This record gives sequence, structure tokens and C-alpha cells, in this order.
Amino acid sequence: MNQDRRKFIQTSLAASLAIPLISQSLWSNPRSLNKNIKLSLQCFSFAGTLMNGKMSILEFPRLVREDFNIEAAEYWNIPLIKNKRDSKFIKEINKRTSDYGLVNTIMLVDLFDLETRESRNICDLDQKRRNKAIEEHKEWIDVAKSIGCNSIRLNLWSKEMSALEAKKISEDSLSELLEYSSTLDMSIVIENHGGYTSDALWLVDLMESVNHPNLGTLPDFGTLNFCMEKAPSKEGNFFGSDCINQYDKYKGVEEMLPFARGISAKSSVFDSNGEEINTDFERMIKLIKASSFEGYIAIEYEGSLMKMYGSGPSEYLSSHEGIMATKKLIEKYI
Repeated sequence: MNQDRRKFIQTSLAASLAIPLISQSLWSNPRSLNKNIKLSLQCFSFAGTLMNGKMSILEFPRLVREDFNIEAAEYWNIPLIKNKRDSKFIKEINKRTSDYGLVNTIMLVDLFDLETRESRNICDLDQKRRNKAIEEHKEWIDVAKSIGCNSIRLNLWSKEMSALEAKKISEDSLSELLEYSSTLDMSIVIENHGGYTSDALWLVDLMESVNHPNLGTLPDFGTLNFCMEKAPSKEGNFFGSDCINQYDKYKGVEEMLPFARGISAKSSVFDSNGEEINTDFERMIKLIKASSFEGYIAIEYEGSLMKMYGSGPSEYLSSHEGIMATKKLIEKYI
């Protein structure tokens, strides 16, 4: 969620995470959508309960399989911060992944400094901060690899620089990071996630310039993900300001698909017919099916988070309800 995700982390990161044990049970085989396209679940769908301590990330594998009958899981680094160097914790995640017959795919990586309340990324004008972000991403590549993921998603947020400057810095930083990730057979994916990355043509140009087999895109259905410029934030409104420079998201997804290593099917509100009101899922799925994409479409439901921090909470479903509604919608059109 670009800027909004950062605000959420600032509000919630201090919450401790409980780690309850879970039970195991049998499951049925998940429905086959398409021989080349399958479903995964992004744990950000549980962002609110993960961050307020009502859910442990260790519960996630069971939920993916038992509650939603999905075969693959995407992770988010924030709930793993406390235990990323704990070998017993990592071993337990791997055990539960294996117990439930899951495939772990992508880890979303958001770097956030609790002291300065600043986000860090590899597209920073300051070389010292940029180098620090590169080294931190290397650590998260190691963590992602240790739990069986094949990729990390990183951010290319940029401030006070031109599109050309952002591209050059991103090229240099990605080249260095890819040199490291490739030794571990790990890929890096870039989502349309604010700043210049919300301009799909800018992002495609970056892909073509770097031209590395371990680099790809992560198209996200979110409307705000394609917002290239927002109006000033309104005080007291968490999700706040309106977009004043919007990229056509259907055009954007289509342009990013040739480089896609995964897809984020973002959802938040559904109408009485079960359709997502912000995105035409039928149109998006048609674009995906018409492309050469092979891999996982990840459910990323953010309605429960918006219910906690946004306005009009009666519109939003719980995490479980929203995930299931998104799953049914994808299966309807795939």
C-alpha cells in the first residue's frame, strides 16, 4: 500500500506477537484453476491481527491450508522481524509448511526504522542509506531462502529526484543486489507500489535496462498502487488523500505481465453479487489468461486493515470472509 502501508507499520510495529501452538488435520486437494496458474495467499491479508498480537505468523500455514484449501503461501517480513535470527523459529515455520504440504513463494520486504520512523529502500539519493538498505535486503533474502521462498519483493520509493535519476540509482542498486541473490537462486520482484513504480512504463523500462533473469515484476490490482501522485494527506484520515495522477491499472497490469513472477490480487470491498467494487476481476483475469504468465495469483485482502484504520467500517469483511470472497471471485473467472 505504499505510503499507507508505512503509516500502518508506524502505528503497529511495537505490538508483540504471541506464538500459540496449532493443531494439524487432513485436507483435500485444492481446486485446480489452470494448469499454469494457481492460487496463493499473502499473509498481509491478516496484517491487523498479526500486528496487534492476536495472531502469530506461525498460525499462517495452517490457515492457508485448513481454512482456505490453498496450496501456496506468501510472506511479509514485518511479522518475522523479532525471530528472523531464531533458528528454532525458522525450523518451526519450515515444519509447519511441510506438515500442511505448502509451497512458500514470495516474501514482501518493507524496511522500517523504529527510531527515525523512516522507510529505507535501495532507491535513495544518499549513498550511505542506500548501501545500508542493500545490506538489509541481503539479510532478508537469506531469511526468505531459509523458509523456502523463491523471491523477495522490495520497494523502490523515491523522493526529490527525477524519473531518470530514480532509474539510474535503481539500476545500480538492483545490479548489486541481484549479484548476491543469484548466488542463492533467489529472485527479486518489483511491485507497482508508489512513486515511479506506479508508472508501469517506467517499471518496464527498468526491467529491460537491467535485463536480469532473476528480476521481475509483481503486478498488483490495487488502484492506489497505480497512483503516481497523491494530494496532501488529510489529517485524521489514515487512508486519506485522493489520487491526482492515476495510471490506468488495467493497462498497467497488461504492460507488467510479460515480466511477472507473481500477481497480487488485491481486494477490499465487495458488492451484493460478490464482485470487488474497485477492480473488475473478470477483466484482470482475462488479461492474465491471455498473457504468457505462469505461476501464482496471490490473494491480498486489505479490507480488514481498512476496517481497523479507515472510514466506513461497515463496508468491510473480516480477514477470513474477505479472503474467501476473493478466492471465489478468482475461481469464478479463471
